[in-house]
Amino acid sequence: MSYRYEGRTAIITGGGGDIGRALAELLYARGMNLVIADQNEFAAHHVCKTLGERAMPFVGDLTEDAAMEALLDQTQARFGGLDLLVNGMAITVAARFHNRSVESIRNEINITLIAPCVLTRLAVPYLQKSDDPRVITTTSLGGIQPLRETPIYSASKFGLRGAMLSFALDMDQHGIKVGTVAPTATDTQMLRQEALDNGNVLNFIDEPQQPIDVARSFLRVLEHPRLEDYPKRSDSILSRLAMLWPNLQPRLLPFFERKGRKGMARYIKNLQARGLVEDVDGKLVLTARPERDG
Repeated sequence: MSYRYEGRTAIITGGGGDIGRALAELLYARGMNLVIADQNEFAAHHVCKTLGERAMPFVGDLTEDAAMEALLDQTQARFGGLDLLVNGMAITVAARFHNRSVESIRNEINITLIAPCVLTRLAVPYLQKSDDPRVITTTSLGGIQPLRETPIYSASKFGLRGAMLSFALDMDQHGIKVGTVAPTATDTQMLRQEALDNGNVLNFIDEPQQPIDVARSFLRVLEHPRLEDYPKRSDSILSRLAMLWPNLQPRLLPFFERKGRKGMARYIKNLQARGLVEDVDGKLVLTARPERDG
């Protein structure tokens, strides 16, 4: 099944991030109008500037209903409609559950789970005016297999995956094709920070994939609609198999974590070699990226 990109309009939340930018470049090159929604003003404007006049930045806190409504209204006003909503916004905090503040738990769930669900619901009447309405949401293999270092991220992605797959099954009622993309570890700013924060070591068993790999997965869902797509199929098979026998997790984790710790150390060394990490007063920190300054 082919998908007509030319002339259609998409909103990408988290569009100023690495995966959002990679996807935006692919969609823009195929003729789509884009709204790049991000809380980082400089990042949203930078992406749009690199794309061209068919890209519009939107800066706002999408955990707030008013910002979501403004995003949808401005998209309608600028491009005359909405054909595709990409839910890409998320954060992760590498802190054990028993050490987390209640406020940080609520904030992560609001951004990673509640906001995408509410925005999708608010977008329904806009999407239903399209002749081929779509919603594609970034979930995660962390929404299939638990991650003990990042429990709230895992909880949020479990919930988001369940909500979107359930919404997809109700297509005969609302007429919107709904799909999800479940990446494994991807070489993004968020993953780099997680490595420095000693986050989920399972992310580093293998070399992280690139944002373009995940972006291409979105195109597969558009061109061949499906409920779920996995950019790195080998990892997805292992995760799904592991969850067939969840009681084996305590026995299996130590083996994979040892391998993951070695991979994390290699990844950090690679970041240093690429000039993406620097030593500041004896502590490794991410090197500021020009497109993130402002």
